[in-house]
Amino acid sequence: MGYQKLTLGAGFNWVAPQFLSIGETPINIQALQLDFGDGEATGADNLQVLDEGGATIAIYNWFPGEWMGTTTDGWYDENSQLANVTLTAGQSVLIDCADDGTVVKVFGEVATTDYATTAVAGFNFVGNTTPVTINVQDIQLDFGDGEATGADNLQLLDDGGATLAIYNWFPGEWMGTSTDGWYDENSQLADFDLAPGQGILIDSGDAGTIIAVPSAL
Repeated sequence: MGYQKLTLGAGFNWVAPQFLSIGETPINIQALQLDFGDGEATGADNLQVLDEGGATIAIYNWFPGEWMGTTTDGWYDENSQLANVTLTAGQSVLIDCADDGTVVKVFGEVATTDYATTAVAGFNFVGNTTPVTINVQDIQLDFGDGEATGADNLQLLDDGGATLAIYNWFPGEWMGTSTDGWYDENSQLADFDLAPGQGILIDSGDAGTIIAVPSAL
């Protein structure tokens, strides 16, 4: 069991919860707790869950319990009820933060096995779901009975939601190497780290591709 704190910037933050719920595989969004430090909640901070096409399917706002007539601070839905939403292991969310310096605290159990998320055709919101830094090449694709098409790509986004960089997944033999992995626009293996809890977007060409993230243990 453990916890981690991530400092958010104003604007969009892709957050991949690094822990499982205690004794369970899914994690509930209420496990992502906001801490405003010396500031106060404004009601503007929201968490978005996206579908495989990248469209927002639900938005939950962070409110102090006293605003809602309860004793529980947390993510509330449009009906002013505490949201009860579980995330598949490895799934990330989008937190739109009103101010720099807000901290999201994540707590739970560290996974003892690799995460294995089954991709849909289209956008998949995943990330470094471990409490340690990993290299982008640690996130591996497994096509099962299919074959790589070169259409699968990984995208990093800035705090405004714009794409900063795109890396495509290619078999090494396509690139004249022995290494399957993420290649940049110069046909070089990408080499950069993903911080604990950093979310990314993987655009998959086919449904059923397995996105594997290593365990921290």
